Amino acid sequence: MQTQTVIRAVDYLSKKPELAEGTNDELVSETDGLTVRLFGSAPDYTQKEFEDLWQVVFDADEQEMIAFCREKGVDVLDDEGFPVSGWRDVAVMLKAIEAGLVSLA
Repeated sequence: MQTQTVIRAVDYLSKKPELAEGTNDELVSETDGLTVRLFGSAPDYTQKEFEDLWQVVFDADEQEMIAFCREKGVDVLDDEGFPVSGWRDVAVMLKAIEAGLVSLA
């Protein structure tokens, strides 16, 4: 099922490093910042389920994963047509939502 609304991930990339909430000096990586801004959290790769999803996304055809993200409502291509930094983490979060590991509510 294709969604009617498509979010452009490039619009959610930070232009400058951000500090992690509750810390004094820890910077949030651009990748984590992207998924947090899009989904309210980042994939927890310490959990086997997320690590397994990462492997599925990593092993899949890149164009198919980019199409999957778009079908789920997130365009992971930048203005030049290249995948944004952290696009696979976005795919993992979308797979986690699909699998019921993450809820947006």
